Amino acid sequence: MYVPLLLAHLVVLVAEPAHVLAWSYGCVLAILCFTLFLSGRRLRISVVHNHPLWALLTLALVMQLAAFGLLLDDALSNPQGTLVAFDPTLYFCLSSLLLTIAAVYSPIGALRRWTSILDGILACAIAGLFYAFLHRLIGQGTSDTSTATLVMWTFDAMAVFVSACATLRFLATKRADERRFYFVLMIFSWAELLFPAVHNRFILSSESYVPELCLDLPFVMLGMLLCRRRTVWFRWYHPSRITRIVVGSVSPFVLSLALCLLAFAQFGHNTAVAVGAIILGITSYAVRVAVMLGHHLHLEGELKHLQRGLQQMVVRDDLTRMMNRRGFHRIFKREWERFSVSAQPLTVAMVDIDMFKVFNDTYGHLAGDDCLAAVGHALQKEASQHGGVTVARYGGEEFVVLITNRDHSAAERVLQRLRLAVEALQIQSRRSPHGVVTVSAGLATTTNHEKIEREKLLDAADKALYAAKRAGRNCVRWFSADSSIVELGQRGKTLGPGFRRGDDA
Repeated sequence: MYVPLLLAHLVVLVAEPAHVLAWSYGCVLAILCFTLFLSGRRLRISVVHNHPLWALLTLALVMQLAAFGLLLDDALSNPQGTLVAFDPTLYFCLSSLLLTIAAVYSPIGALRRWTSILDGILACAIAGLFYAFLHRLIGQGTSDTSTATLVMWTFDAMAVFVSACATLRFLATKRADERRFYFVLMIFSWAELLFPAVHNRFILSSESYVPELCLDLPFVMLGMLLCRRRTVWFRWYHPSRITRIVVGSVSPFVLSLALCLLAFAQFGHNTAVAVGAIILGITSYAVRVAVMLGHHLHLEGELKHLQRGLQQMVVRDDLTRMMNRRGFHRIFKREWERFSVSAQPLTVAMVDIDMFKVFNDTYGHLAGDDCLAAVGHALQKEASQHGGVTVARYGGEEFVVLITNRDHSAAERVLQRLRLAVEALQIQSRRSPHGVVTVSAGLATTTNHEKIEREKLLDAADKALYAAKRAGRNCVRWFSADSSIVELGQRGKTLGPGFRRGDDA
């Protein structure tokens, strides 16, 4: 379709028939109508998420259609043509406005929608000031070459602004479907800058009508891109986090800066409008920064809350709601470092539920889970009554107790209280020799003059636990750093140094 239309336009421009400008604008309108058809088709087949973007591009083409229609009407009434007709400038400004809104529009997230609305307001103000500036220039007369040159550079500046917004948005886009649209928008906006600029400079220095062919090329390039239905350009491109941050910071600044520059051009002609535009540019940027800062502070608070929750999940046991092995080792490491520079004793106890596998086989795993939760709660509640005592679930039916700043007898009393707290629950266990759920415990301690490793201290407590199991369960056994085991009876009575069976064997 484009090839015969371009050839027809070229023939018209070379032949230069009567009303050559009218014929030329008619060819441009034909090409533009076909491009508008392709844009409408793209709007229909695009995903719903991108409908507003393609709709803005289609509306921008409609504005261009109205502008060239007015140029055609002007050429029919004035066969020699005018350098710049006044009527179409409004529609060219509206087209640039719609392309700018498409470049700053973001449909994702409530905050981005609000910032897009703010950017749209700035774009409307920029287009309005740009139109007022052109209106004043063209009102001075178009026969003056210097005025025509200034108008030409003004159009170029507006096209550069639109192209910069589209390019920045393309560089920061992550989604493949959006990247396709912004690639099309970027190419079209740069074509709208380059080819009309070439056209305007040729008509200022040449009497030939051939440069009018440049007016077709942006729409031809756009139509060729719109015809590629399945292609996603730059599949390999994924903007980095720094790129997205930089572009997100620069885009609102560019809008505010452009508005302020246009406002300065209004001083001396309409001071109230200029001052209002400057206030709008500065205020909008400040509001946007404040909104974004508040949003990020809110997100930071939520992230910190989630981080604390994740940290609690990492160090907490889901079943018993008490500290797990990872959390215990963190505290154990901290207390061990403190112990290494002080003379205070450090005691570790391994506590195990007696005959828990038998309990599970008898009452079921759900009852076993309830039993674990009840025992953990009882141990934690009793430990909270004593300062410097930490209880954690070590794994399965095994718990670990860390006791700081207590000698042998004080640590022993704490463990006996924990053992009795579990026994006081009176959880029935008919296959247990005691008739209820009980626990056994093994203790190991060290002092400043007994230098051993943390793992060896835990291993010593574990060996003492096995000694308590062999001694008949529901009892406590000591394992000191010099490998001597001291037996404690069910009532806490010391039976003497060395390992020998107690009365509960």
